[in-house]
Amino acid sequence: MTVKTMSLVIVLEDLDFLWKQKDLIHIAEMWKEGDSVLSIAKHFKRDPDEVVLALLHLAKEKKIKKRKGGLFANYKE
Repeated sequence: MTVKTMSLVIVLEDLDFLWKQKDLIHIAEMWKEGDSVLSIAKHFKRDPDEVVLALLHLAKEKKIKKRKGGLFANYKE
């Protein structure tokens, strides 16, 4: 495929990747307490996908671990 015919896409362009350090610490605490991604997103008024990215960052930094129930543990509507 040549450069002329290749179509590039910027993925997740609509998401906000910036977090305050204190908010990441709070997200890690909420995760350890069993809060769901949706609960964390509601708390911070952020897109759940942005929370998942923050959790991925925290996991790569070894700040959080896998947990029973995964992303939606203790989810309450």
